[in-house]
Amino acid sequence: MNASRLEHRLADHRAAVAEFIDRARAIPADRWLVPRAEGKWTPAQEARHLVLTYEAFMKDLRTGEHMQLRGTPWRRRLWKVIGLPSIIWRKRIPRAVRAPREARPEWESASASSLLRELRSRTEEFESVFAATWTGEPKRRVTHPFFGGITLDDAIRLAAVHTRHHAAFLPPLSP
Repeated sequence: MNASRLEHRLADHRAAVAEFIDRARAIPADRWLVPRAEGKWTPAQEARHLVLTYEAFMKDLRTGEHMQLRGTPWRRRLWKVIGLPSIIWRKRIPRAVRAPREARPEWESASASSLLRELRSRTEEFESVFAATWTGEPKRRVTHPFFGGITLDDAIRLAAVHTRHHAAFLPPLSP
C-alpha cells in the first residue's frame, strides 16, 4: 500500500484523536466523573475505553493476539459485509453496540489531564506500530471482535470513526 494513502489515513486518525481530546479538555472538572445519562459512561470512562481499544489493537499488530470474537461465524460475516462498509462510508457506528469486554472500562477516577496524556501517548504509539506494520506487512490483517479479519486500510479508517463516535458523546466545544 502506498505511503501517501498511509499519511492521509494517519492524518484523519490524528484529527479524530485531536477532536476527542479537545472536547474532553473542555469538560469542567466537576463533570469529568459524571455519566452523561443513567447507565452511560462518564467522560473519563469514554477516554479509558479508547485507551483500552488502542492497547488491544497494538497487541494484535505486535503479537497477533486479539480480542475475543463475538457472534457466530455467519453473523460476523454478515456484519462484515453489511456493517463494516456502512460504518466506514457513513462514518457512524450504531449506538446500540456494546463494547467488547476487553475494552469496557470499569469505574475510572483518573483526572482529565493524566488520562488524556495517557490517551495521547497510546495513540502516538499506536500510529507508530500501525505505520511500521503498513510498511512492512502491507497485506496483514487484524482481527476485529465483530468483523473478524479486516485489512489495515479498513482498520485505520474504523479507528478514526470509532474515536469520533466517542467524541460525539462529549459536550460540543463552544464556538
